[in-house]
Amino acid sequence: MIALLDTSFLLPLFGVDIDFPDVRGQLLRLSRKFTLLINSLSILEAKWIILKLSRRKPELLESFRDGLNLVVRGGEFRVVPFYLPEIDAVATDIYAHHRDYIDCSILASAYVEADLLVTLETKKMKDLASLFRPSYSSYRKLSSTLTIATLSEALEATER
Repeated sequence: MIALLDTSFLLPLFGVDIDFPDVRGQLLRLSRKFTLLINSLSILEAKWIILKLSRRKPELLESFRDGLNLVVRGGEFRVVPFYLPEIDAVATDIYAHHRDYIDCSILASAYVEADLLVTLETKKMKDLASLFRPSYSSYRKLSSTLTIATLSEALEATER
C-alpha cells in the first residue's frame, strides 16, 4: 500500500511543531504498513514556512537541512516530482476550481501514485477529488480507489 503525506506531516521532520499528538510515532506506525510518498512541492512549501519562522528561530534552518537529508536520502520516503506530465495534467484541471496549485499538485500526486492521501484537510481534499473526471483514470497507476483520511483515520483503518 502507498500513502502520500500532505505538507503538514513533513513539518515535524524539519523541526516545526504541529498541533498533532505524537505525529512522529504515528508516522512511524504508518510507515510499517505503507510506502510513504511526498510531493516535491511539499518540500518547497515547508521551506517557505521554515524561512518565515526562522526569523524568530534561526535554528530551524539547520533543522530543515537535517530533515531534508532524511527525506531525500533516508530511504523512508519517495519524493514524487510535481512536474510529471500526468500529475500536472490532473493538477492543472483542478486548479480551475481551487487557486492553490500546491494543494492541487498534492491531490493529483496522490491520485496518480497512491492508495491513500493523509491530510489534515480531508473535507477540502475530498471536495476537490469530487471534481476528478473519468478520463483521469488513464493516469492512475493503481487499481484501488484513492482514500483521503487524517493520520488517525488511516491508522485506525490499518488496525482493523
